[in-house]
Amino acid sequence: MADLWGKALLDYYLGVQQDPLILHTSFGEPEEVPMEVFFPGAGFSRQEMFALNLCKGPVLDIGAGTGRHAGMLQDSGHRVVALEKSPGACEVMRRSGISEVIEQDIYHYDGGGFQTGLMMMNGLGLAGSLDKLPDLLDQVISKLLPGGQILADSCDVHYLYLQEQLPETAYYGEQEYCYEYQGEKDTPFPWLFVDMDRLKYAAKKIGLSVQIVFLEGEQYLARISKPLP
Repeated sequence: MADLWGKALLDYYLGVQQDPLILHTSFGEPEEVPMEVFFPGAGFSRQEMFALNLCKGPVLDIGAGTGRHAGMLQDSGHRVVALEKSPGACEVMRRSGISEVIEQDIYHYDGGGFQTGLMMMNGLGLAGSLDKLPDLLDQVISKLLPGGQILADSCDVHYLYLQEQLPETAYYGEQEYCYEYQGEKDTPFPWLFVDMDRLKYAAKKIGLSVQIVFLEGEQYLARISKPLP
């Protein structure tokens, strides 16, 4: 992948972005992405604040982006490791003062000892598909101390199909995304939006429990944990 998302983030951070970042999806028309939503200046939603206040101990911020959440936790005194595979996003974090930035994805990161795994801005989407969600959860939980927690948000996107029939051959929350920037298109990638019931089912498969701690419309925040022996 060409990391067009990361390039657009860094250009925006440096104040040199001239072309819009366009998101192509498997549902709907291409749309311009408002870059400010990836940065702290846009403020935090009630759900985000709720999640940040629930964070305990050392935090692994998975898919940290520009460090939007890592920076606030770091300023609050938490040790935060910001895990992000986009080189452009990692450069933004380093320039903005995030102390521990690791350019890696969760599947190849071998660190551990965290009390919280944070997966915001639909971090569960990293699974790509419903059948790969248990593996993603297992990867994250393996990086946590006994009694640790995953805090993750997602959205039930069934509302996208109010005017038409749900897909028959695939889960409706499985989408395909592709970024376009400065006349170039990146490699398409799968992205998952998972409803609460299917999240609970996926977690139960690997011995995890799910508590929905915040709910607003179709958006929700889940605390996922492994019961102590």
